[in-house]
Amino acid sequence: MKKTTACILTFLTHTMLYANNMTIELKKDDFVQGKLTQLAEQPLSLSIIFQDRSTRLLAENVFGEQGFMFKSEHNGTATFSISSYDQNVSDNDFKLEIEQHIPVSAQIAKPKTIENQQLAELSVKIAKNPEKQTAFIDNFWDKAKQAGTPLIEPLDEQQSRVTFLWRGAKQNVRIWGGVSTDHDFMERLGETDLWYKSYVVPNDTLIEYRLAPDIPTLPMDEYTQRRALLSTAQADPLNKTPYFEKIGQNLQNTDKFNYYSLVKLAKAPTLSYLLEDTNITKGTMQELVFDSTKLGNKRRLFAYLPANFNTENGYPILYLFDGVEYTERVPTKTILDNMIAQKVIPPTVAIFIENPSSESRRMELPANPIFTQILAEEIVPFAEKSIGVKAKERIISGSSYGGLSSAYTVLNYSHLFKKALILSGSFWWNPKNTPSENSNYIAYEFASKEKLPVCFFISAGFYEGGRSNILETSRHLKDVLLAKGYPVTYMEQSTSHGYLAWQGLISEGLKALLGKGACQHSD
Repeated sequence: MKKTTACILTFLTHTMLYANNMTIELKKDDFVQGKLTQLAEQPLSLSIIFQDRSTRLLAENVFGEQGFMFKSEHNGTATFSISSYDQNVSDNDFKLEIEQHIPVSAQIAKPKTIENQQLAELSVKIAKNPEKQTAFIDNFWDKAKQAGTPLIEPLDEQQSRVTFLWRGAKQNVRIWGGVSTDHDFMERLGETDLWYKSYVVPNDTLIEYRLAPDIPTLPMDEYTQRRALLSTAQADPLNKTPYFEKIGQNLQNTDKFNYYSLVKLAKAPTLSYLLEDTNITKGTMQELVFDSTKLGNKRRLFAYLPANFNTENGYPILYLFDGVEYTERVPTKTILDNMIAQKVIPPTVAIFIENPSSESRRMELPANPIFTQILAEEIVPFAEKSIGVKAKERIISGSSYGGLSSAYTVLNYSHLFKKALILSGSFWWNPKNTPSENSNYIAYEFASKEKLPVCFFISAGFYEGGRSNILETSRHLKDVLLAKGYPVTYMEQSTSHGYLAWQGLISEGLKALLGKGACQHSD
């Protein structure tokens, strides 16, 4: 290896080194950042030799330019060494730039920028007159109460800044829901009792959220600690648009821990078909009970029969997982009544499949071959025989784990289910011991099989990234299906993971799969 003891040093800070000098004066814990640029043809390597003769490699085989940084572990003079494997290195072969040289005394964290203008102004006022802190915050809080929270600042035609607020917490505040699946911590304004968190979001944002103040720290496992936010999560007291999960809930019959707060920006999607129309003929509901010896449980099935249902006619049949939720949290019956009355879709039968328990849901819905077999071979014939319906075609649908199960069902029983309506499918899930390269299990299964006679509607929310990454895995599945030639309608909205989004998207899925110009599969 050829080495040189000459270099060109260009310093972008006040540190003074001379072009004919390879050395740099260091103190322990100094931070140094720089860049080596190759000016000739040969690749370069850069090392630094400290005063005790120990050496650290900073960059190797540099073509073009490469940055480097290090924290000094020594006091004294250190020497840079630029080398090449194949020939001598001259002063004209490289340029070495030291961009930052920061002693430990100057290594102070940059103050956090307060993005919301009103909060920034409040912070300045408090800094100048700390004795008036309480009065300043009271005044700010009164204005926030009048305006409603979160504070919304339009930035341009595409984006706004949304700032969540809380007052009175002593230890912490987290946001449950909203624009992140990670339950983000809010930040404290100085030493006050005011907490905040700002996001820049698209102007079509539609989300529900709760705020969780002073979450207890528990002597328990990480999973339980993460879920501890549920012990304090509640509606935002200054938010003026409550969102109730169940039909019939209101502020008089629901405590603050059991409803959400809503953020709906100017271009948010319209939630269609949700309001009951007294001028139309409505469908009816029947309750069935399915007892499975193989699964060892019993569940209710809720059957929706469209207006003027006739057992002699054939109907599309929609099978929906999380059946109780799609009758109590989502007005699916009303959606179907309205869409059928307006001739958006043909008269359609729906079967809502109950989960016997939350534990059975976790066991049955994530691509469980036994449950899926019972669905296809027992639940479907039982339900259709019980209500006397002839199936023209079947759609399988669900959200979250239910979306995953819907994809798995058409993968294995495409002779029964020709269409899948998938809402925020949990495609991050994979069986134990799945190789990392096949971690998107469902996408891999579709990619590795022959194309099936199936159509898809797939949706995911813009705010469903993070830990579960439903957004990216849904995009990946969509791309795989399109590459295989499947008919796919894919929809993303600036929404989060929950029934607020799904109650609007289910009608979009029904239009795509049953409406005019609906997707067609080929056998």
